[in-house]
Amino acid sequence: MFGRNDKKAPLGAQQDDEYELHATPAASEAFVSRPSGASEAFISRPSTQEAEIVRRGGGGAPVYPVEEGRPVPQPGYNDPPGPREPAADVTNAAGARVPTQKDNIISVHGYLHKQGKRTIKGPMHKSWKRRYFALEKAKIYYFHSHLECRQYFTTRNPDLVVGAIELKEALQLRPCARLDLPHKGFEITTKRRIWVLCPETDEEYRLWFQGVEEAIVACGAGNIIERKLPNVRKYYMKGITTYRTLYLLFLIAGIAELLGLVFWFVVGIQPCDSSNRDLDCESVYNATPNELTCRDTPFSGWFTPPSWYMSFAGVDDVICFHDPPIAQWVAYFAMIVAELLTFFLGIFYYLGMWKPVRRGAHYFDEFEPRVPDELWPKVDVFLCHYSEPAEETIDTLMACMNLQYPPHLLQIYVLDDGYCTTKWTKGNPIPAIELNKDVLEKSGDLRQEVAQFMYDRVCDPNEDMEVYAWRKLHSSANLPSPSRPKVVLRADCAVGSFRDDYRYPGLPHVTFIGRVKPEKHFSKAGNINNCLYNEGSNGRYLVVLDSDMQPHPKFILATLPFFFDDEDRQFKNKYACCTTGCKNVAKMCCASCKIAGVPEERISYCSKECFENAMHVQSDLHRRQVNGTVSDTRNTKRDLRCVNCDAKLGKNDVCRKCNTVNNTVDDDVSILHTYSDDVRDNAVAFVQTPQYFRDCAQLQIGDPLGHRNSTFYDAIQTGQDGYDCAAFAGTNALIRREALDSISGIQYGSLTEDLYTGQKLCSMGWKGLYFRKDFEGEAQERIRLAEGLVPDSVAAAMAQRRRWAKGNFQTLLMKKNARKHVDPEWKRPHVAIPKYRKPNNTMRRVFYFNSTMYPVGSISVILFYYITIYFLYTGYAPIYLSGLRLLIALVPKIIIQGILSALCNRGVENNDVVRSQESWFVYAFTNCSAMFAAFWWKFTGKKTKWVNKRDASRGSFAELPNVLVFFGTVFGIVWAMVRYMVAYYNRVYSHGDSMLCAAVLMGLFISFKLGASVRMSIQEYFGWSYQSLMDQGNFMGSSSLALGIVFIVLWVYIEKPASY
Repeated sequence: MFGRNDKKAPLGAQQDDEYELHATPAASEAFVSRPSGASEAFISRPSTQEAEIVRRGGGGAPVYPVEEGRPVPQPGYNDPPGPREPAADVTNAAGARVPTQKDNIISVHGYLHKQGKRTIKGPMHKSWKRRYFALEKAKIYYFHSHLECRQYFTTRNPDLVVGAIELKEALQLRPCARLDLPHKGFEITTKRRIWVLCPETDEEYRLWFQGVEEAIVACGAGNIIERKLPNVRKYYMKGITTYRTLYLLFLIAGIAELLGLVFWFVVGIQPCDSSNRDLDCESVYNATPNELTCRDTPFSGWFTPPSWYMSFAGVDDVICFHDPPIAQWVAYFAMIVAELLTFFLGIFYYLGMWKPVRRGAHYFDEFEPRVPDELWPKVDVFLCHYSEPAEETIDTLMACMNLQYPPHLLQIYVLDDGYCTTKWTKGNPIPAIELNKDVLEKSGDLRQEVAQFMYDRVCDPNEDMEVYAWRKLHSSANLPSPSRPKVVLRADCAVGSFRDDYRYPGLPHVTFIGRVKPEKHFSKAGNINNCLYNEGSNGRYLVVLDSDMQPHPKFILATLPFFFDDEDRQFKNKYACCTTGCKNVAKMCCASCKIAGVPEERISYCSKECFENAMHVQSDLHRRQVNGTVSDTRNTKRDLRCVNCDAKLGKNDVCRKCNTVNNTVDDDVSILHTYSDDVRDNAVAFVQTPQYFRDCAQLQIGDPLGHRNSTFYDAIQTGQDGYDCAAFAGTNALIRREALDSISGIQYGSLTEDLYTGQKLCSMGWKGLYFRKDFEGEAQERIRLAEGLVPDSVAAAMAQRRRWAKGNFQTLLMKKNARKHVDPEWKRPHVAIPKYRKPNNTMRRVFYFNSTMYPVGSISVILFYYITIYFLYTGYAPIYLSGLRLLIALVPKIIIQGILSALCNRGVENNDVVRSQESWFVYAFTNCSAMFAAFWWKFTGKKTKWVNKRDASRGSFAELPNVLVFFGTVFGIVWAMVRYMVAYYNRVYSHGDSMLCAAVLMGLFISFKLGASVRMSIQEYFGWSYQSLMDQGNFMGSSSLALGIVFIVLWVYIEKPASY
C-alpha cells in the first residue's frame, strides 16, 4: 500500500484515527502508546544468556537534537493522573557506545500503550492496552509486562512476545499528527501497516525517536525521516467510500419507503379482519365481539383503485375493508408528509458530509521557519455589547487584554450598541440623542466600567483624580449638528458616536465606542460596520466576539496561521540544497538570482556554509544573472516578488507594500519562506472556531437543552469545511478585513447576519475554514479557543433558537440585494478579490439549503406528535401494516440512516448526539413559530425587535406546548397500556392489542425526548433546583403509588364500566 523509495511517499502524509492528511491507506491495526513510565532497572547485570542493555549517550554516538515545533504546554493543563514507573535510565552509559547493530543489544525500552480492537462504545471510543516495548537491533518487541520482557531476553521463549515491529521493512519515520493522541508520538510506516508510538515525556520521545531512526538508517531502510509536522495541516475523514456507498443506498431505501407508504400501507386498503380476508362484512361483524367499522369498498368509497394496484398491494382477495375515520386519514397523510420532509432534508444533510475535514496548525509564533517580524499583521478585536451585564463584558475585556500578541499590533474595540437612544422627527435630519437609561440601569454603565478597568491598570494607586474626570481626558464625541448634519463616512450604520481612547505603552489600545444609531440601525451588523468604516479601524484582521465569549490567550496565534500558510501549497517552495552531496531542505537562496527570475530549485541552499562551498557567486549562472545575459526559455510570465514581504515589485525593484528596495549590493543570500497572506496566495476570508461554554448547573445535569450544539460544530462544520465553505457563526472568528471590504462589510437584511455574510463571502470565491484546537496534540496543547455563558433559562434558550431559526429562514426568503441598504454616498474600498477558482457551486448551494431550511424539519416533528397521541388514545395506526412488507419498505431505510448518522457524528460525544436528537423535538414548536414569523416578515415587511438571550422571562408561554405534549403523551401511555390489558383478555380475531403496544413504544420515545426539558421548565416555574425531580427518593418513589392507583382504576373502569 505504501511506495518504496522510488515511489516517493508524500512528505507530509499524516494518519489519524478518523482523519488522515492525505489519501494514505489506513492500517488494519495501529499501535498507539499513551505514554506511561518505563521499568526501573530493567536488567541490572547482563549474563551470558541475557541481552546487554546499552545506555544511550555514553560516548561516541552523535546525539541528534529534536525540535518538534509544537506549542509550549498551557498553564493549568495537567497530565492525566495515573500510576507510572520511572523511565528507563538511558542517559548513563553502562559501557562504550557501540554504533554497530550487533546481537543482543537493547537500546530503548519502556511501557507504552497499544490500541486494541474497536469496541462498540461510542463514535470514537476505542480500547487501549498497556504493553512493554523494547528495541533490539532493527526490531521492536512488545510484551504484557516488563517481567515477561526480561524473561524473554533470558530464555528467548517466543510465546512471551505479544508482537513485533520489523524496522527492516520501514519506509518512513515521522512525528504523528493523529487527533486522538494524548501525548507526542511518532509513526513508523512499514510495507503492511502504520505503527504509532507515543512515549510519555519529551525526553522519552527524543530517546525513542533517535533510537528508531538510527536503527532504520543502520539497516538501510526508510526513504524519508521527517522530524517536523507542517505548519498547517488538513485531515480527511477515512472511510469516504463506505459513506458514499451508504448514501446512495439511503436514496434508494428512502424512495422505496415512500413508494411503500403509497402502494402498500394505505389505511384505506386494510382488511377489516386480517385473519379472514375472504369473509364479507356481515360475517366479520358476527365473528368478532370487537366494534369494527367496515365497508365492502376500499379507500372509504372515495376512490376505486385499479386491479393492478390491489394486486400489487396484496389485497386483491379482500372482500371487507376497514373504514378509517377522518382522523386516521389525517394521521396517514401526516405520516407521508413527515417522511417526505425528513427524506428531503436528509438528502441535503448527509450530502453535506460528503468530504469532511479537520485542520491542525502550529501556533503562529512557532512556525518553522520563523515568520519575519514585518509580516505580523495588526489585529482589531471587536467586543460587541448591547444589553448584557456590564461585568460580563469587562470579564471578556480582561481576557482580550491577556491575548498573547504584540500589544502595539493589537487594538480592542468595545462596541456598545445600547449606550444611547435616538428619537427622530419627520423632516428633521438631526435626532434627539439621550442616554439609554433602561439599559444602563439594568445592565450597568459599560462606558464607566471600561474607564474603571483601564484606570486600575494605568494609574497609580495613590492617584487623586476621580475615574470620571480621568475618563473625560480620553473622551470625544462625534455628533451631528444643524451646521454639520453628516459627520460620518457611512450613514447607514451610524450618525455619530461617543468615544473613549486608552492608548498606553505596553498595553493594547482600548477604545470604547457608543454608537448613535440611525433610524434604521441594523443591530449587530450596523454596530460592527460603524467601527469598520466610521471609527478608523485599520487592522488587517479582526476578531469578532460576543460580550460573554472570553478568548483563550492564544486565540490569535492559533487561528492566524491559516491566513499565511496553506496545506495545499506548503511544499511548493521546499527545495533540496543544491550543494553537491547535500540533500537537506533548503532555507535560503541567492537574492540576486531570485529577483532575476531564476527558478529557486536551482539556487537554494540549506545554510550559508553550503552557499559558500558551492561557490555560487563565482558560477556562470550567477554571473549571467548579474550581467543580464541570461535568456529565459520558459514560456511563463515573470512575476518579481519582494524578498521581505513577498509582495509584487514595482519599477526600479521597489516593493509596493513595504517600500523597500530589493537590491543585492550588500546581501547575497535571501532567507526562504513561503508565508504570504496576499489574496493571490491565500484566499481565506475567516477562520471560525467552536463555541464552548463555561461550567454551569445546566451542563452539570447533562445539558438538557443542547447548548453545546456539538453536532453542528463537530459534524456539519467539518463537512462544509471540506469545500472551504464553513459557516460564519458571528462570534469566535478571525476575519480578513479585505474580505469584508469586498462585500461592503457585515451584510444586512437578516436576523442572522453572520450566516448571510459567510455565504456571501464564499459565493465570491473566498474560503471559510473551521478550526478546533482541542483535538490535536498533547493534552496540554488542547485548548478551548473561547468560552461563553449559556442562556440561563428554558425561555431564554427558546428565544435564542427562535431568533436563529427566523434569521436563517429569512435568508432563504429575502431578496439578495444588500446594496440597497448601504449609504449611496459611501464609496466601498477597492480591494483585491480572490482569483477565479472552482467555486463548488453545487455543494455551496447544498450547504446554503442545509443552513436555511432546517426549520422546515420541525413540521415533521409536530406531525409525529399528532400521529403518536392519536395512536395512543384510539389504537388506530397511521398506516396499514401489510405483513412482512413493512420489513422490506421501512426497516432498511431506518438502519441505513442510523449508520449514516453514526458516521456523520463519529467525532461527537454520545451524550451530545443524544442531546442533539432531543433538541430536534424540544425546539420543534419554536422553529415552526419562527418560520411563520419569517413568512409574516416577508409579506408585511414588519421586523421584530432583537431580544437578548437573557431577557426572556422564565415560565414563558413558549414552553407550554412541550409541557402539554409531554403530559398528554404520558397519560396516553397509561391509557394505552390499560386498553392493551383489556384487549388481551377479550381478544378473538382482532390484533388491536399489538397496535396498542406499538403506540406505547412511540409514546415512550417522545416522552424521553421531551422529559429533560419539561423537567427544567417545571423546576424554573416553581423555583426549584435543577437537581430536584431527578432521584427516585425525591419524586418517583413518593409518586409511584399514585401512578399505580391511576393505572388500576382506569383498568377496572374500562373493563367493567357498569360498576361505576
